[in-house]
Amino acid sequence: MTELWLILRVARNDFSYFFRTKWLMAVLLSLNLSDMLIVALVYGRLITEINYFQFFVPGVVIMGLFVAALDTGRRIWLAIREGMLQYYLALPISNEGIVIAYLLAGGSAAMVYSGSLLLIALVVLPAQAIWNTLILLPFLFVLAMGLAGIAASLASLASTHGEYYFAYQQIVQVLLLAFSTVFYPIDVVKQYLPSFMVAVVSANPLSQAAEAMRQYAFAGAPIQPWALVTLLLSSIPLAVLGLVAYLTAIYAIRVKGKL
Repeated sequence: MTELWLILRVARNDFSYFFRTKWLMAVLLSLNLSDMLIVALVYGRLITEINYFQFFVPGVVIMGLFVAALDTGRRIWLAIREGMLQYYLALPISNEGIVIAYLLAGGSAAMVYSGSLLLIALVVLPAQAIWNTLILLPFLFVLAMGLAGIAASLASLASTHGEYYFAYQQIVQVLLLAFSTVFYPIDVVKQYLPSFMVAVVSANPLSQAAEAMRQYAFAGAPIQPWALVTLLLSSIPLAVLGLVAYLTAIYAIRVKGKL
């Protein structure tokens, strides 16, 4: 059995586990749908400068991608805590293969989940360029893997103090969403934050993905290749960070038997 086959088997197992927690899926979908159909409509009546509903719905899709990708960390934490990782280490698969499998599974789960939100978004806010939407999907998958890398880093950091994992997750979730253009335009950010923070918000991969969805999928503007390259450049380091952090945790388990 080749290592590639084992990587795909591990990825499939973790991918399927995401959809076994039906209660979690139901809660997440209800929260995102309430954002899309209630928050956007209410805020749209308060914010008259722009069509806030049209602005926010694509952001909800990216927010769903982010939240689902972060769930990778919970599954990694459970794998370490319940001994599943030790089982994987007994297989003829490299440490790097295990990490890649989790990143692939996390990216795939996030894409499927955000894809369901995208289908709903296409009903309430029809896309102007379906082809552009299809072109964006592979780049969003790379972003999802990068976000799964963040989750892997958090799970590795909290592996010895499991009760801290969800606190770490919430901190990262709040920071990345608050300092992004998911909820508000960059022009509003410029009015209230200093220039260096505006640069941080603009560089946030969630901001770049949300803007790409708004401009290229729902507004129908021609895709700018540099925007896609920038999205890749901001996503890949996150995946590398997760790879290194999780490899460190795996190495500690191989040497000590536990963290």
